[in-house]
Amino acid sequence: MEIFLSDEYETLWTAISAIMSILATMMAIFALIYSIRMYRKTMQIVHYGEIDKMYFEILKEALNKPFLLRQDRERTLDEEIQYNTYAFIVWNFLESIYDRCMLDHALQKTWFPIIEAERKIHLPWIQEDENRAKFKAEFLCFIEKGTFEVAV
Repeated sequence: MEIFLSDEYETLWTAISAIMSILATMMAIFALIYSIRMYRKTMQIVHYGEIDKMYFEILKEALNKPFLLRQDRERTLDEEIQYNTYAFIVWNFLESIYDRCMLDHALQKTWFPIIEAERKIHLPWIQEDENRAKFKAEFLCFIEKGTFEVAV
């Protein structure tokens, strides 16, 4: 029984206790890092779903009113008003997508082709001075370049 009362025994348990404390702290740090990464991934999935849903709603509007996608004919005054509103919605959406793509390069593969496709349809609208004032210079420069290459 004297072995349990010796200084060596006490030092051993103090060392084991310190090591276990360090291990517990390291595990807590790893768990926190893992939780943060999983939260970010979950939020990306949720945000992607929201973006996709918003774009679907925009496209649905164009399905109901095909004149919103045609540049080759004259529009009535009512159609022109609707087109101006629709084009603003599209460009505003594309600017939001652009902002998110600059923060998350994985989104570029999906959304840059869509930005390019919408640009082909609605470029004349955003080239008008009164409409350009509604958007950031950085986004306008991106649209004017017209090269939507995915960052590596």
